[in-house]
Amino acid sequence: MGGNIGRRMLAAVALAALVSACGTSSPPSSPAAPALDGPDIAAALAAFQGSAIEQHMRVLADDALEGRGLGSPGYEQALQYVEKAVTGYGLTPAGENGGGRQRGPLRNAAVVEDGSAMTIRSGGRTRRLAYGKDFLLGADHLRADVSIDNAPVAFVGYGVSAPALGYDDYGAGIDVAGKVVAYLSGAPAMLPSNERAYYSSGAVKDAEAVKRGAIGTISFTSPDDPRFRWDVSVATGKQGGYAWLDAQGNPNRGNVALPGSASLNHSGVEALFAGAATPAAAVFAAAAKSTPQAFDLATRVSINTRSTHQDVESANVVARLEGSDPTLKNEHVVYIAHVDHFGRGVAMNGDDIYNGAHDNASGVAIVLDVARALQR
Repeated sequence: MGGNIGRRMLAAVALAALVSACGTSSPPSSPAAPALDGPDIAAALAAFQGSAIEQHMRVLADDALEGRGLGSPGYEQALQYVEKAVTGYGLTPAGENGGGRQRGPLRNAAVVEDGSAMTIRSGGRTRRLAYGKDFLLGADHLRADVSIDNAPVAFVGYGVSAPALGYDDYGAGIDVAGKVVAYLSGAPAMLPSNERAYYSSGAVKDAEAVKRGAIGTISFTSPDDPRFRWDVSVATGKQGGYAWLDAQGNPNRGNVALPGSASLNHSGVEALFAGAATPAAAVFAAAAKSTPQAFDLATRVSINTRSTHQDVESANVVARLEGSDPTLKNEHVVYIAHVDHFGRGVAMNGDDIYNGAHDNASGVAIVLDVARALQR
């Protein structure tokens, strides 16, 4: 926050989020940054107000905003609150047509539970799994009805191929063409933090599987993973997922080569590994040691997914603080935090509002205070 930050251009944005921007690199003639324990840094830190951050969080996470679901009146109220805050701090609206908004058209895709199904066949017997108890499906943003019929399954560890980092679940050369790949959520602990976050992405894993000819994916979690909360997954899954629409109305999610995607509860994992040469317990133990693994399972799966589509008009809020340095003001540092949360959903302890104080009223509140402090 020291050095030339005040001379650069700062922008603050709220998107299903909020952004603020500022310069990045300094030309050789710029003054050196102050010492991190110097008075300039102390003054900058003193500019932040814990009470203001708390107040922003209380407003955004209040029941009156009903969880800030995308496209909802509560989300609109949240955007208006953010707009009022950044303009009140003296930042300039930097959205479209001179205003503070940037249009963000979205598509919500949600699974029709009673029109969808998953079965697992093993040893001549077929087991029909229970939706919400044994499995969940990913809605298809491109098609209303898709299916996979009696396909073989290959387990591919974490589904990670990162040979340059010394880890590759596909390294032994397993053939997944025409198969459904099953993989563990997350990524090997041996990977560095940033790389581990990247390879934990389901989108990255699905892209790798499709590149190798897979026709579907199944994900599941180790029983001792502290992040595993099946009840929350079931509740939020009922609200569907959003994709950004481009100028032609095409969603940025979905793949025609992937007509099925499922996630399994522990009971579903037990059914999937029926008859496997390597039991699920051994798989979890190997994964805990970051050991690559891949082998064909003895089961076959059928997945039928029916999805509903609803296009939603949403927006980002964008604001800008221009610096005074004639060169550095043309550079930007961007601060962003998403305003939206899950809105209303399945009631928990009699309360169906998902307030989203941590995710992400806290982030929005902090970016707002960054904008206020930098404007000062």
